[in-house]
Amino acid sequence: MTIASSRETAAQDAPDAFRHCLRERIRLARELAALRAGFATVAEHYERVIRTMLALGPSIGLDQHEIGHPTDPEWGPAALLVYGDERFLKHEQAVLDQLLHRLPALPPPPQPHRSSPTAP
Repeated sequence: MTIASSRETAAQDAPDAFRHCLRERIRLARELAALRAGFATVAEHYERVIRTMLALGPSIGLDQHEIGHPTDPEWGPAALLVYGDERFLKHEQAVLDQLLHRLPALPPPPQPHRSSPTAP
């Protein structure tokens, strides 16, 4: 009887296990969609930053070839989503950091004058 009861239990658990697998797969699909949406936002911000650098770079002495393209002709936004791996992002961050270090330093903002309290 033990074998028969374990088969019945397994038969009853199978639909629950299947439902659990479906729920888990849906959860993972939603997480993946959220990650893709987040990466798409990053790619859009990246394009805006590079376009701004292309517009302002020559006025501060940066060559446009050093800055690069908003998206390389071989890398459209869709390709960035598909191939946006860690090495690509690290390389882009290194290039941006190098360019940022070449920017002229901004003067510190003027400090307000502190008046000393006067005694009555």
